[in-house]
Amino acid sequence: MKTKLEDVFGVSSKPVLSYVERDQVDKRFIEALKSDKQIIVYGSSKQGKTALVSKYINYEQNVSVSLSPKTTILDIYSSILRQSGVSIQINFSESTSREASLGIVGKFKATLPFFGGSEIEGNNDLKSSVSKDYEHEEIPFNLALPQDISEILRKIKFNKFIILENFHYLDDQLQQEFAYDLRSFQEMGIRFIILGVWREKNKMVQFNGDLLDRIEEVPVEPWLEEDFLKVIKKGAEELSISFPQDLLNECHDISFKSIGVLQEILKEICISAGISEKQKTLTNISHNPHLKNAVSKKAEDYLVRHQRALEAIASGNSNSASSSPEGLTPLFLPYYLVRVILESGYEGLANGMKRSVLQTKIQDIHHRSNNVRASDMSNLLHNLAKLQNNKTISPPIIDYDRSTKYLQIVDSTFYFFLRHADLSEILQELPSPLDE
Repeated sequence: MKTKLEDVFGVSSKPVLSYVERDQVDKRFIEALKSDKQIIVYGSSKQGKTALVSKYINYEQNVSVSLSPKTTILDIYSSILRQSGVSIQINFSESTSREASLGIVGKFKATLPFFGGSEIEGNNDLKSSVSKDYEHEEIPFNLALPQDISEILRKIKFNKFIILENFHYLDDQLQQEFAYDLRSFQEMGIRFIILGVWREKNKMVQFNGDLLDRIEEVPVEPWLEEDFLKVIKKGAEELSISFPQDLLNECHDISFKSIGVLQEILKEICISAGISEKQKTLTNISHNPHLKNAVSKKAEDYLVRHQRALEAIASGNSNSASSSPEGLTPLFLPYYLVRVILESGYEGLANGMKRSVLQTKIQDIHHRSNNVRASDMSNLLHNLAKLQNNKTISPPIIDYDRSTKYLQIVDSTFYFFLRHADLSEILQELPSPLDE
């Protein structure tokens, strides 16, 4: 069976044949696997987080939970138990306490995935009956408590990794709550691999200082030029094709250190050149018009998504007007944030933007410049993730690093958009809440 183009180049949920190992990333991840620590894999979107994990961890042989903006702590723990073979039935109880809102207190009937055994003794709260094939136990527990979850997993001799994909979809409150649970899981020997779209170091430690020295962080960025060239070379060999050096250099330059953009550009170049599978003999691909076609195609793809995302961010929250003092026009800070992004362009955002600079730029163009306070900026920046979740912007395109106080781009395709889109035209078309 011939190797297909999609097996080699492009962004895919499955490992591609052009994957290359990077000493500063792969070795660090391998060493983290050998430790007893929780593992955090982070970086901008489409920068190889899932590819890295799936290279060394078989998803099917471990437990994987894909998170969404609607996911709760309850959902995570329920999924872990189900995937571990624990069949649960819960008697729901209502309460205003955190225990009930996050972990329903009650009894569940668990069919544990192990065979044989004898009657369990010594615990009046634990009822057991043994069937011919498996054991049933009715156990009172709190689904919100990592201690309870860990005891159940240890009882079935659980020895897998739990992979949490898209951790950034949880709002900050849930991330912080899970950070406290993560410490308990670590003490009980339950290992997690968490993948998230952010560029901030020690994000989980900021939520819970007790995680210091208990987690291992593996950033997937930066991608070096030599890494890009290795990816291109390996992929070309898999397809039996070759690229001219000037094309390689330009592919690197226009990818803005994003492996996802590079992969998509290479895929579109091959499509333009009529390459859909491995060639029988070595085939040379020329520079033009294939690179030009590839750039045009991806610019069009990214334009649609990112323009809509910026418009959604600019519209802000529906209750923004009601939060403004009576008689005053609301601040509409999300709108002015988007204006600064479009006016600053790639050059202004390539290395992030300092909070103080961002506030000054917003004040310079704001209709109530003297009223844009530090607290207003904090409210805007600290809720960026939540705002983008509410607007179904997936993955998020921007994030705020509280440790460095920088606004950062976390969608690697957004750099490409900023470079190739007509930002002035998009700015003119941006709906202004002041006109409403």
